[in-house]
Amino acid sequence: MPRTLTNRTGPPDAAVALTGAVCLTVGIALVVARFARPTPVIVSVAAVLIVAGFSLLINGALALFSRPVWTEGTILDRRWTVRGTRRVGVIVLDTGAVEPLAVPLKGAVFTALTVGDRVRVEHGSLDRLRVFRVELLDNAGPAAS
Repeated sequence: MPRTLTNRTGPPDAAVALTGAVCLTVGIALVVARFARPTPVIVSVAAVLIVAGFSLLINGALALFSRPVWTEGTILDRRWTVRGTRRVGVIVLDTGAVEPLAVPLKGAVFTALTVGDRVRVEHGSLDRLRVFRVELLDNAGPAAS
């Protein structure tokens, strides 16, 4: 029987989309309100809000429309890396495609897997880096750091 490991972290998709919409609205409101007398600070803040809002809104909307997809493969490599301010584990899967699939995982899930394990990974159809669950189908041996 496969062992299922949950990898889901971060805010819900709707919260990301809503935050993006709020940032974008506030940025546009700043531009409209200060259109006659812009200052460098206001222009900079508005630009940051508009870019961040657009990015979050698109990311959240794509995540809302993305459906879960399962990909099966064998772990070829595993290593720790830094993403943003967090240390995450990355496994490389041989899925039978031309290029192997690199999958970021949180620490508890990463340490449970070893090279040679056969796994199924549930990820978003529009964003393969957004991994929800990992099913361990065949264990190759004890996990090594």
